[in-house]
Amino acid sequence: MKQTPSRAFRLSMFAALYVVQGVGLAYFSNFQKPYLDSLGISPNAIGALTFVLQIPFILKIFIGMLSDKVNLLRMGHRKPYMLLGLVLAAVAFGGATFALPDANFPLFAVLITLGSFSVTLFDSTTDGLAIDSTPRDEQGLVQGVMVGGRAAAFIALSLIFGTLVQRTGYRVVFPIIGLSMLIPLIWVARVREPARDATTRFQWSAFKVLGQPRFLLFALYAVAYSIGSFGTDGVITYFMRQNFNATESIIGQYGALRGIGAVVGALAGGALIDRIGRKRSAYMGVMLISIMAALIGAATGARVVLWMGLVWGIVWAFQETLFFALTMDIADARIAASVFAIMMGISNLGSAVADGLATALSDNLGFTAVFWLLAAINLITLPVLWRLFKKAPEIANRAK
Repeated sequence: MKQTPSRAFRLSMFAALYVVQGVGLAYFSNFQKPYLDSLGISPNAIGALTFVLQIPFILKIFIGMLSDKVNLLRMGHRKPYMLLGLVLAAVAFGGATFALPDANFPLFAVLITLGSFSVTLFDSTTDGLAIDSTPRDEQGLVQGVMVGGRAAAFIALSLIFGTLVQRTGYRVVFPIIGLSMLIPLIWVARVREPARDATTRFQWSAFKVLGQPRFLLFALYAVAYSIGSFGTDGVITYFMRQNFNATESIIGQYGALRGIGAVVGALAGGALIDRIGRKRSAYMGVMLISIMAALIGAATGARVVLWMGLVWGIVWAFQETLFFALTMDIADARIAASVFAIMMGISNLGSAVADGLATALSDNLGFTAVFWLLAAINLITLPVLWRLFKKAPEIANRAK
């Protein structure tokens, strides 16, 4: 990154950008539906808003293309979009403080949707900047900082929001989210993007690379790994409730331990990926996911699963950080943000399908069989990775 003060600047900036994502995620995941329900908003209206909030994530691909192609206001391909996204997010969430859903639900819905879109705007362009500016031997570390920062913020703000909501009500969370969105401006305002040349300048013809065997193999890997990883992750608490009648307290403790594990797995895993290389990290990640899925399926009580949560969080975050690092590695510099968004979309498709099917199959096959099935499906990624690394040996052999 031209004129960037230091490596520490880059790492702290990307951490800050992902920390504020975790702040927003803590609200959307844990508090939005209870907030609206507490005000008497109908389930149909809540469901409709939940659906609308998914639209910005679909638009990520087009945001990536726009960022790759358009130098906005001659300020750059990433920086102006990041600035705009952060400011709009601050305005939207701050405004939601005063827009009461029971008095003016359409206004509240517009503001929350704008907030979601704004986060997606700076998220997509942050990913592009990370690819543009991160040396290849630091990609694992950068992704570890990102994933870890978001996970840490999600844990901390879930606890903080829960305490504040109990004492003062839900509206207090919106100014906190809004103000947090302004924090990364301290870094983003100082960014100087790398100059673009023929190898990094946007070209429509660059999208042809997506038809190359290595990209198709990577897309297959994205789906297969998501089924094993997110399919397992999505049914663990359901398994605890159905099989062992786990209390809310036990499930909450599991969530905290899994979150702590995710922070450790992302930060330590990111550094390890850069140290030992993509190939060994990828094979190790696949085996660990399958082993943990099988062990969870064989668990004999909620307390056993509870303590497995810490290890599962480490393994899950390590695999997720690896996927992001591989995506950075394989992305064509001419369409970096576009490729990253496309691969995230493919991965999300696998996650959604896996979560739904695993939940449905648990009633017919039983949880143990579902976990073992997911562990087996996850192993499909091994021959896919072997073929991918054969097609792209420069990725497989990259390590410090």
